[in-house]
Amino acid sequence: MDIQNHYYGHSAVLALYAAQRSVRHIDGLLQHGWTVASPVRVHFADFPTLPRGARRLVWSHQARGWDPGEESAPTTPIGAPFLYLSALTASIPVEPLGTAVAFPVHDTRLVKIAQDDVLARELAEREGPSIVCLHPEDLDSPVRLRTWQEQGHRVVSAGQRRDPLFLGRILRLVRGARSVVSNQLSTAVIYAAAEGTPTALHATGISIGALGTSTAERTQRLWPEFHAQDANVDLLRGIARAELGAAHLREPDELREILGWDRCALRPAASYWAGAPLRKAGAVLGVFDRAEGAADAGAGVSPLTFLRHPLSHLPGRLPRLPGDHELLPNPLSPVG
Repeated sequence: MDIQNHYYGHSAVLALYAAQRSVRHIDGLLQHGWTVASPVRVHFADFPTLPRGARRLVWSHQARGWDPGEESAPTTPIGAPFLYLSALTASIPVEPLGTAVAFPVHDTRLVKIAQDDVLARELAEREGPSIVCLHPEDLDSPVRLRTWQEQGHRVVSAGQRRDPLFLGRILRLVRGARSVVSNQLSTAVIYAAAEGTPTALHATGISIGALGTSTAERTQRLWPEFHAQDANVDLLRGIARAELGAAHLREPDELREILGWDRCALRPAASYWAGAPLRKAGAVLGVFDRAEGAADAGAGVSPLTFLRHPLSHLPGRLPRLPGDHELLPNPLSPVG
């Protein structure tokens, strides 16, 4: 229905698990990252209403950051695509990296975050030279690359947002890492904890766009276990798996039905190519209302900001289905 359904290889992983021959359009909206508030207001805010039969597909109804019963719109939990990929690759060995892997909080096309100097230095002092996985929005900044490299860290990438191998590269990194580090509790940290990899948070308290430091403060209040020194790995694993919706994982047949892949439907494709882009453009321009209480770090940003990267908001070909040998690919080494 929307391009966000195909971010980070999520639709590709679901298609693999559901035994599909190709990635298909999803009849609804799919949560594309861990959230500290309701995904209805974080990821689905541009779509306060959906076509009849389309669903809001979230990872979990056991997350601490929101209560599904308090939402005005119904949601269907299916578990995070990460957990499906973890199950698909459980028997594939990953060579230990022998170092920490850092996932710093990243820029977006709408919101710029302060430089990473503090985390880069603290990471070097506490963990030694490490691997730093930068998000696509940060890869084009020579300054950011130098910030990490000058502290002796190796910079890698999981790819662009619509790369179907993105999630596999993240899984390989968090599964092989000695520990996973960030400057804020985030999706990658939750992934690592779910895999049983030790995690640590350094140089926290950062400010993010219109949200300021509220996100950092909320994570410390709701998930204090992740901010404790020498946190218990087993304890964090249980919390992380609940956040990712381990209790909501579906069997292939049920997953196909929920995603709308058990039938031939033209509406999700039509929405993907025309309906959703128009709806989002209208929301940006103020023609259409967004969901009440939308939690958006880019709130207040001029609509002209969206035009700096016009093609990034448009639909394109659906991602290809990864081969069996591509489920846990090596991270990319960006030039710079």
